[in-house]
Amino acid sequence: MSIENGFFDRMKKIEVMRMLGTGMDVGELNEFSHEICFLLLLNIFKRELTENPNRSRTDMIHIVEDILRDMKIETSKENIERIVDGTLWYRDPNKQEYFSSTIYNEQSGSREEYVFRYLKIDREHSHWEEGGSTVYMLSPESQEMIFITREILEEFGFDVEQFYTLQLIKTGNFTKAQSSVDNLIARVRTLIRREKEYKQDMIRDPQTMFFDRKRNTKNTEEIKRQFEDEQKVFDEMFSWKSRYDSLPDDKKYEAKVMFENLEKARVLHDNLAKIVMENIAYEMEVRVKYPESFWKSSNVSFKNDIWKNTLVKNGLKDFDQLKYILSPLFSPKLDFIFPLEWAWDEQMVKNYSQDVVEDEEDDEEKIYFTEETDWQQIVELWKDIFDALLERGEFSIEELNKISDEEKEKWLSQRENIELFMMFVISEVVLVENFEGIDERLKLFSLLCEGDEKYKNLYGKSIKSIVETGKSPLLWSEVYISPYTIYVEEN
Repeated sequence: MSIENGFFDRMKKIEVMRMLGTGMDVGELNEFSHEICFLLLLNIFKRELTENPNRSRTDMIHIVEDILRDMKIETSKENIERIVDGTLWYRDPNKQEYFSSTIYNEQSGSREEYVFRYLKIDREHSHWEEGGSTVYMLSPESQEMIFITREILEEFGFDVEQFYTLQLIKTGNFTKAQSSVDNLIARVRTLIRREKEYKQDMIRDPQTMFFDRKRNTKNTEEIKRQFEDEQKVFDEMFSWKSRYDSLPDDKKYEAKVMFENLEKARVLHDNLAKIVMENIAYEMEVRVKYPESFWKSSNVSFKNDIWKNTLVKNGLKDFDQLKYILSPLFSPKLDFIFPLEWAWDEQMVKNYSQDVVEDEEDDEEKIYFTEETDWQQIVELWKDIFDALLERGEFSIEELNKISDEEKEKWLSQRENIELFMMFVISEVVLVENFEGIDERLKLFSLLCEGDEKYKNLYGKSIKSIVETGKSPLLWSEVYISPYTIYVEEN
């Protein structure tokens, strides 16, 4: 069949987008009506999520005035009112007709009328009995249009996405709430990545903090207050957790899964707040201690130093030499990244004999670190380490010097057993369960929690590392690792 199933439903979504801003004559605004109407819907949706009741027709007129002012477009009051009415109703606003179009339905084999609205009446906030104005809210079609792509979704701030999730939790719509929580997690991970990249950019070139226009212009207190407000919204979400004990089993399970993922979002959000504040502190340190880093610039230029003063003045022995001078500019080689194997060379030393002995027994020398990963063994070996983190809050690598030869054989049976320790050493990690990613430290933590719930007491805590020169390194004949200690830090 040339027309696939689902065509009718897909076209309904497209029609909602296609008809936005049509069916009206707004003079010089005709060219921009689609954009203005969409911005109007975004503003109404933000107010709806934050339970702001200022969503009447008069309020919408003021919103459109602000939009046109920002877009630097001048028009008449009548055109502004027509934009608002053209978003509320199709064509003649006096008739108050719904938007409609005909779409081919592959199931019935005929064209069917599709009727919808962009805005519907919010009866809860209208208060007609008190003489209040009619308050509007987005229709499901408009909401779907706004959330249909992640790019549009990111028009909203993190706080607005939170409010949307909160409203879904309040209404018991856990399926949609789960999707919204996933968006929260994706959003905060994106923000964490951007903050880490920004830190690296500042380290490479401190002038970045002056020229990065995407950076937030809020001061430190405003940012702290923003994170506190967002944390309060998380608390309000979790306050609803105890109210669903009376739900049916299927709904109760949906709620349980949703709140577990919501806890992931909260932990990630706390981590984001920590990284942002660290970046702000770093900015202040650079500004105060190293102001000269902002005005230092390179004294070497290709035009003057290489072209004029070298090539033009001295010439080239062979024209082919020009290729070697210009090729790095147009085909630059990426910076070499040292492999993890090389990092291991600093820590791990295989014990090979210096004497060359022609004996078949040497060919049967024990080969450590097999290729297959036995996670059951890893969990068993790491239980003692996580027990120490629970009881004492720290574990030193020197403690492995005291284990029996049999235990040492287990540690050396596969590379990941010890490599995980180096992963904890190299970078900080916040412990969360059911992590969907490639961080094997979090996979280890999830498996430990599955085996024994006592390890969940470490949930949301950071694991960091230090080198303690007063302690002994891990010194086996096969492995050498500096005297690192990993420890727990409360967030």
